[in-house]
Amino acid sequence: MNKRVVLFTSILLSVLLLVVIGGVVKTVTARQSQAAVNPDLQAQIDAREAEYAAQIEAANQQIRLLSDQVQGQQQVKVSSNISPENAASIALQTAGEDESLLQLPELVSYEGKTAYEVKLTDGVLFIDSISGEILFNGVPERITPEQAAEIAGVYLGGMDPRYATVQIAVSNGSEVFKVTFNDYIVFVDKFGNVVQAQVLQYTNASTSSSNSSSSGQASYSGYEDDHEEHDDDD
Repeated sequence: MNKRVVLFTSILLSVLLLVVIGGVVKTVTARQSQAAVNPDLQAQIDAREAEYAAQIEAANQQIRLLSDQVQGQQQVKVSSNISPENAASIALQTAGEDESLLQLPELVSYEGKTAYEVKLTDGVLFIDSISGEILFNGVPERITPEQAAEIAGVYLGGMDPRYATVQIAVSNGSEVFKVTFNDYIVFVDKFGNVVQAQVLQYTNASTSSSNSSSSGQASYSGYEDDHEEHDDDD
């Protein structure tokens, strides 16, 4: 509803209320002067007074309703210079190409500002609906292969990341970094969390024949039992 219309209506109702109050005052005066003389007139005055009271209450209710509507419009001011599509584009460019939009951005109130709430695969962003400024970015930052090597080196007690081999693997349906240090393998997700570690063990086997020879056989074993089992597609 237009604020001018609301204001005009409120003024009109206020005038009506004053008129009604004037009628009540006149009725009360007439009651004081005539009630003792004419019982029938007293009954009419009482009925009219009740009617005026009902009209006053109805007018007050309408004024309160209009006041609530005005306050609601002031508190929920929906204004935007950018579209939901623009907000989604800004969020995707900020979060990275690996993210996907879960639903169309919606206008919400964020820290006193009207903003778009953009829900992506790995987090939520709030974008100012006027300027397009990112007010909050809840999507964790992704790491590089070099950072994955550093994280794996620290995890193994301080190994030099320059001597690591980094590959892309799949663990529980998600891509992770497979970092290899000699006899150790550490799997680091795209946000820098170690999801699994393994140690490469060698066993020697020999035959009793005269042409027997020793051969090294490698096998993987879990470095930490509390990590999830890794499915390597390499």
